[in-house]
Amino acid sequence: MRTPLISSVLPVALLACTQPETEIDSTPSSLSDEVMVANEALEACGQGGIRFNDIVAVTGNEAVRLEPSATAARLRNDRASQVLGRDHFHQVDGSTTVRRLCAQDGWSEIQIVTPDWLTHVRGWVPSQSLRHIERTQSGRRLYVEADFFWDEDTENYSQAIVQAANQIAAENRNCETIQTSSVARSPTRSRPGDPVFFLTCGAGSQAFNVWFRPAEVGEKGAFDAIEPIGRLAAVSACQQEAIAVANFPDSVRFPLGGAGFVQHASGRARVIVEFSARNAFDSEQRFQMNCLFEGDRLIESQVAARP
Repeated sequence: MRTPLISSVLPVALLACTQPETEIDSTPSSLSDEVMVANEALEACGQGGIRFNDIVAVTGNEAVRLEPSATAARLRNDRASQVLGRDHFHQVDGSTTVRRLCAQDGWSEIQIVTPDWLTHVRGWVPSQSLRHIERTQSGRRLYVEADFFWDEDTENYSQAIVQAANQIAAENRNCETIQTSSVARSPTRSRPGDPVFFLTCGAGSQAFNVWFRPAEVGEKGAFDAIEPIGRLAAVSACQQEAIAVANFPDSVRFPLGGAGFVQHASGRARVIVEFSARNAFDSEQRFQMNCLFEGDRLIESQVAARP
């Protein structure tokens, strides 16, 4: 079973892409506080340290400490500790990216960048646990195996999953970042001998899942962004659906305007239209039709009576 950082396995409410364009050695390499930046003025920090302010990845699992020392106290996760009734501490791992604030004597002060609900976490970790984030020529992140959690469902497909992540990032313009801790086998879409996996792109209200089979990885355009349906087309299609489900289709009337519409980064779009029609008792009644589209395809509709 996977063993993610304790903060990531708790509910959020408790806590506040093709092959790479260039061949790059994907072997994780640690950073050291002796790294010098050519032709740039370096700013001092801490006790003889250097300020970097760059975003880096993490190898392994490390406790976040209050001071740059292996004997220093760990940073307590107060909210999780309170809810679960025992002490829990913040830590960083391969699914985390952090901003390196200051490096000194083998330690680096960091602040979590992703996951975004942990950006308040700040403390010290060994510098050797930090590594550069590899990028393609176009600037997209190049994901490597060390960025993911592997469990019994995913570890045998790690190569295909990493390739899928890089292909998704390269092909899907709406997927600038991938939540590497999200990788999992889909329990509803998988079948014996035919596993289906998913990764989550983005964060917050713009987060969406991308599902894939290992055999699909490498097919050009397999993960292109889905173009969502436009407002006018969505309203028209949803109105036709309302007419189709009405008891008396000829009685359906739509008021001018008033249709709610929203598009999502996943390529889905939702529209809600109001209409009136005679009900089963031959009395006029107001209704609301809720339609969900994926691209230009209607995948779900619900009708409800309005007071």
